Amino acid sequence: VQHQTAPGITCPGTATVAAGANCTATLASYTAAATATDNCTTPTKTQSPAVGATITGTQVVTLTATDAANNSGTCSFTVTVVDQTAPGITCPANATVAAAVNCTATLASYTAAATATDNCTTPTKTQSPAAGATISGTQVVTLTATDGAGNSANCSFTVTVVDQTAPGITCPAN
Repeated sequence: VQHQTAPGITCPGTATVAAGANCTATLASYTAAATATDNCTTPTKTQSPAVGATITGTQVVTLTATDAANNSGTCSFTVTVVDQTAPGITCPANATVAAAVNCTATLASYTAAATATDNCTTPTKTQSPAAGATISGTQVVTLTATDGAGNSANCSFTVTVVDQTAPGITCPAN
């Protein structure tokens, strides 16, 4: 009598894993989470891609149950790499700007002066208050870096409006 019945195997549900450097993840073992049955022997479970493989985006994982007669059954599920890491952002140094009329100044854009990095995407940089705002005295400026997954981080620095215009004086006539 030859055993010809393939084992049954049930995969775990869809899984998500946190992205690491370069927006990748290392594939874990999912064989213990699968249920495999056979009518004659206890099947051996294997996984493809193999444990330890580097994955990105959404990866289909196939689990195979093989019995002693080399009959096999498979199931598949997806593992999705998710960016959960906030970007890094470094602000420029505190700045001073010359005062104009009424001791105010127009705030410049400082987003290009900030350095922002992320493990998955190039972050978008925004500024608050926005460039073009009228400021006076000392203004705290906050720069925010937001990555493609919506994770964000911010940094702050100050812009000080400095009066550099000498006062004018009009003398009376003799």
